[in-house]
Amino acid sequence: MKKIFLAIALIFSISTYAQDMQKYLSETKSMVKQKKYTEANDRYIWFQNHSLESSPSMSGVRLSFALSDWKSLADLYPPALDSIKAMRDHKTKQLVQNNGPVQLFGEVAAINTQLFESEKTVSLFEKIRNADKDKARKCWFYARKSLFKYKRYDLIKYYIGDPVSDFQVIKEQRNRLLNVSVSNKETIKKYTDDSFVENSLDLINYSIAMHDLESAKKIREEAMLIVNDYRLRDLKLNTTSTKKN
Repeated sequence: MKKIFLAIALIFSISTYAQDMQKYLSETKSMVKQKKYTEANDRYIWFQNHSLESSPSMSGVRLSFALSDWKSLADLYPPALDSIKAMRDHKTKQLVQNNGPVQLFGEVAAINTQLFESEKTVSLFEKIRNADKDKARKCWFYARKSLFKYKRYDLIKYYIGDPVSDFQVIKEQRNRLLNVSVSNKETIKKYTDDSFVENSLDLINYSIAMHDLESAKKIREEAMLIVNDYRLRDLKLNTTSTKKN
């Protein structure tokens, strides 16, 4: 009974902290609207550095909505942009010096995406790979989207494995996201389907580049059964399939 009570107390505590952090972000956005830019910037810096200490469940929000809101402030207030870049550069330095955890790479990649500087993620990944191939393999998940964006198939081929098998993982991820209980299901479905199509196209184009038209066709056919998107329909593939050995 005591263990059950402690578990319930822990869940309640985590939920309360998460609500506190959501309130914190909402208040920070209100400060931006009130043009309290300096104070809002300080709060975003604190959130990135300390929010997970009390609320680990905010990890996704921290590198998505919160980071996006901080970038919106930076568009209005240049010192905020300096703060974002300073944080990115500090964490990049830690990774290059090989004393930063893999999760730090995910943070740097997320910041680079917000700054429209994903090429820096690719460059950082190459540096890590040259220094520590095992660590690079662990960073692959976070580097993946940027590597596909810049069509770095020379690097991707060492991590992707069989593209059809990788496509099955993408399908499973989509199903898991759609099964999450949320209020704005239509918005989540639109975002999830769009992400699914983009990831499918990445694998199709990679397969074509690897002269594996058989996999490219299979992925497109299966993807279209799930989401009948024009980007998949209009993609032209040669009628002759050639499987690369």
